Parts: sequence; structure tokens; C-alpha cells
Amino acid sequence: MRIFSNVFVTLVLLACAAGSLVAAETGLTVSADRADATYSLGDTVTFTVECTDRDAAVQYLLSIDGETELETGALELRRGRATVRAVLNQPGFLRLQATTGDGEQAVRAYWGCAVEPLAIRSAGVLPDDFERFWAQGKAELLRVAPDFRIEEVTGDEHSSRLFRVSVANIEGSRMFCWYRVPKGEGPFPAVLSIPGAGVRKEGTRENYAQAGFAVLTMAVHGIGQDHPLEYYDTLRHGLLSGYPYFGMDDPYRYYYRRMVLGAIRCIDFLSTRGEVDKTRIAVAGSSQGGGMSLLVASLDKRIRALSANVPALCDHAGSLQGRPSGWPRLLRHAGAGQRNRVLRTMGYFDAATAASRIEVPARLSAGFIDRTCPPSTVMAAFNNLRGPRTIEMVPGMGHATPKGYSEDWPRWLMDALDGKVTGLKVIQGEL
Repeated sequence: MRIFSNVFVTLVLLACAAGSLVAAETGLTVSADRADATYSLGDTVTFTVECTDRDAAVQYLLSIDGETELETGALELRRGRATVRAVLNQPGFLRLQATTGDGEQAVRAYWGCAVEPLAIRSAGVLPDDFERFWAQGKAELLRVAPDFRIEEVTGDEHSSRLFRVSVANIEGSRMFCWYRVPKGEGPFPAVLSIPGAGVRKEGTRENYAQAGFAVLTMAVHGIGQDHPLEYYDTLRHGLLSGYPYFGMDDPYRYYYRRMVLGAIRCIDFLSTRGEVDKTRIAVAGSSQGGGMSLLVASLDKRIRALSANVPALCDHAGSLQGRPSGWPRLLRHAGAGQRNRVLRTMGYFDAATAASRIEVPARLSAGFIDRTCPPSTVMAAFNNLRGPRTIEMVPGMGHATPKGYSEDWPRWLMDALDGKVTGLKVIQGEL
């Protein structure tokens, strides 16, 4: 099947296009001819490249979501402007990169356009023994006494109460958390907040408490949250450097197995608390936390709603079909002789395929020029969801959060837990 056709560079003067991303240092701009940057199969996508330096040499690279190169070359600017037009004949994202300058002096600008994004399907499939694999993990967790420990933090200046929490996890480890509870009478809906990638001291997510949630923020590495900042820096550059790839050639040893089971143990904690409404528990996160939120929701029926901003861990096998693989791009880091074993591991930790087990309300977001968690990987997860689903699609956004994320998304979760979210909804997001 021919997936791409009709690529040509047009050196004509156009009216100012609908959306753009600017590299401010040189006034280099890439834009699209539709404000929502969304097209149907067979539509002509028109990118416009502009540069305030009319004598600049500008190169362009057209690709499928940054993975498969379709066209590259030099642009001859006329009055500082040129266009690139393309047609994509399969669902996906077209991305145009414009570059001026060389080496360390190079400046790049990007724009992405969606082509039939609601038809994108995940490249992988759930392993036949997916449920058995995770049932074994949960059985292992059940054999560990929870040993919930909670201590109130005095002197906190926010309107909610703050606690240190730790819970026992598999392999003799513990998960350390911050726990905020609104003042006043409960029970309150609760949310487990899972952080993005990295090694650091986590925040306490008071925005969720302000929205009326009891919020438990887990630190995924089993590290206490009261160390000096230098302690986390040392781990990030030392023992925990490259942790997303630890044990990736064996699903039982993969680093994220302990993290996912630790998240389930955190749900155990919330389910024991008198101030928590056990019928209204959600999970939320961005990037790594978004991908883990999808995995946890697929495994734990106590989760009644989820939000996942630019989720990672999605569509690990995307590169096998000419699309990007989701972060952390396991196949790219597989060593000689590891590939088949890594392929096996990927199946149990793919948030896009696991999404097919989720029937509760879910809200996701996709940044059209996100190079960490490319939009096609996010859409592969979104399109597998089986319950009410909302996607915030943001042209011009990279690996970031949409405008209003801190306020709007907790309110949406509350509505979802209250049964006010139904059907399929596509939101035009803003930066």
C-alpha cells in the first residue's frame, strides 16, 4: 500500500497560515493551513516555512511523526517564505522540520499535522498470558504485609493536611509518598498521582487537594522524600542512570514491574482510609506517570477514572510499522541478542495495548510535535480505550502540558468520578 504521495515544494506567496511554531532566534517559523492541524485521508497538508532572514539557507525534513523520512531538501525562499505540501494515505502524523545554520549554531522549528488520528491503531497486541502475568505479580504483592506507615507533617501552610506515607512493596522495597487530605468532613474522592520520569524529590500536588481530592503522590523509585537534593542528583547520575532499561530482557525483572505493583499497593492504602470514598478513586500522571496510569487502570478495577497527559510507555512496537515507538523506546536500546527477549517484555508493559482493558472514563492529551511521547503513540492508546474518552489535541505542543492543565484536569476527573463524562470528545487544546 502506498502511504505517501504528492510531495512537492511550492515557492509561492501565501496568506499567513493558521498555526505556527517560531524559533525566535532567527524568526524561523513552520505553520499549517488549518488551525486544528487535522486532516482526513487524501487531504493535501500544506506547511509554510518562513524566515525573517531572507538570505538564510533553510533545509526541510518531512517525516511520519519523526520516524520515517519522506522527503528532505533545501528550500528556496521567495520573500522569506516557501511551502511544502503532502498527502498521507494512512492514519498518522506528518511532521515538518525546518533547519537553518549548521552544527551547534543550527536552529530548528517544527510543526505536526494529524491525518485521520482516530483511526490509528497500536502496532502491538496483548500477550495471551497478559492477565496471568500480572495475576502472578499481584499474588506476590499479596504475600507482602502492607505495613502502611503514616505521619502528619506539621507546619504546612496549605489549606489541606499533609502526611508522609510509606507502604511495603515486593522484593523488600517500600514506596514513599506524600498524602494530602482536604480539611473538613469526608469521605473525599481520591487520586493516585504518578510522577513523570526522572529521579527527584516529588511535589505534593496540592492542586488536587484544592479541587477536593485526597491525593497520594508516589515516588516510584522507593526513595524517601526527605533527603537533600544532592542525594537525588547522585542517584540520577549514578545507580539509577538508565533505569527505564533495567531488566528489559526479562518481564519478571523489568524495573517497571516493581513500580506498577507499588502503585497497586498505593491503591490498597487509599482503599483502607476512612476519609476516602472507595467508590471514587482515580489515577493520574504525565509522561511516565501517564503511561503507568493507563497500565494501573488496566489492572485494578478499583480505579474509576484516569487522566494521562502525553503518556509514555505507549506503542513500544510502533517502529516496526514505520511509526515512532513510545518512550523509552526499548527496541532502540536492545543490545545484540536481546531483541526477541525485549519484544516479549514490551507486551506486558505497553500502555497502548493495555488500554483495551480500560472501560472507565479516561482523558489523554497529545502534543503534535512531542518528540518524547510522539502523538501517534498517544493516539494508539486512546483509540484502544473502551469507555468514555476525551482527547486534548494540541498543535504546536511538544512534551508539555496544555493550557489550564493544573485546574481543568482535576475538575474533569471529579466530573468523571461523578458520572458526568460520557461518549467520545475531542478538545482543541492550547499551549
